Amino acid sequence: MRRLALHQLCLRDVAPVDLPEIARGAGVDRVSVFVVAPSPKLDIFPRVEAGRGARDLVAACDDHDVRVHNIEVFSVGPDTEAADFVAALDLGAELGATRLTALVQDADRGRAIANMCGLADLAGERGIVVSIEFMKFSECKSIGAGADFLREAGHDNLSLLVDPLHLFRTGGSVADLAAANPALIGAAQICDGPMRAPDSPFGEAVENRGIPGEGEFPLPEFLAALPPGCPVDIEVPLKRFADSGVSPADRAARLVRATRKILTTPATA
Repeated sequence: MRRLALHQLCLRDVAPVDLPEIARGAGVDRVSVFVVAPSPKLDIFPRVEAGRGARDLVAACDDHDVRVHNIEVFSVGPDTEAADFVAALDLGAELGATRLTALVQDADRGRAIANMCGLADLAGERGIVVSIEFMKFSECKSIGAGADFLREAGHDNLSLLVDPLHLFRTGGSVADLAAANPALIGAAQICDGPMRAPDSPFGEAVENRGIPGEGEFPLPEFLAALPPGCPVDIEVPLKRFADSGVSPADRAARLVRATRKILTTPATA
């Protein structure tokens, strides 16, 4: 059975310190949290702050026997350098995180690779693995582009994170995932949705996705194409449920049940 983590994006109305108790109640022992905003204009996610915020989250994790899996989101843009992330990396190390998600937001390929490799060096010094997430909202817009970036970078602390939403919304397929070098795939996320993109792709990504098994994504086949042992984040924002009064605990429990059901569903091909 794959190890699951509950991503903070599932519960944007919940403070990070409350996430471990909710995750444990839903039956998972890993959480993924935001420690840095993707950009000043997108500082819209609940984040762990250094100091008391970090200490309180570590204590909550200890109380509920939960660990921090992944930290987000490290956007490498034209005006950022690897050293800009030292404080966030130190915070991640304090939380005990083992992975981080990075975005390529710089169209200058050489500079982006240099800065991403610098980030990978600094993260590796802290025992943190870097996974690049491809998406249409970044300069790394497909699984093929991600694989090319990794090959050019040639860094052993860089891998890809594959989210089915971004795989399918960027024109990819399960066949593309299965054809990728498994050594390049470091982590994955899970969610569901219609195969046809909605009118607001960004709104779908950050506010409302489908519960695993309730949409059209071929999730059993997606999971079967991942390398064995690849960890999976449940990343399903459910603003529609929050707005209708469904509690965070009930939302999390429903997501975990649905995901575990998908994990035991055989792939058809």
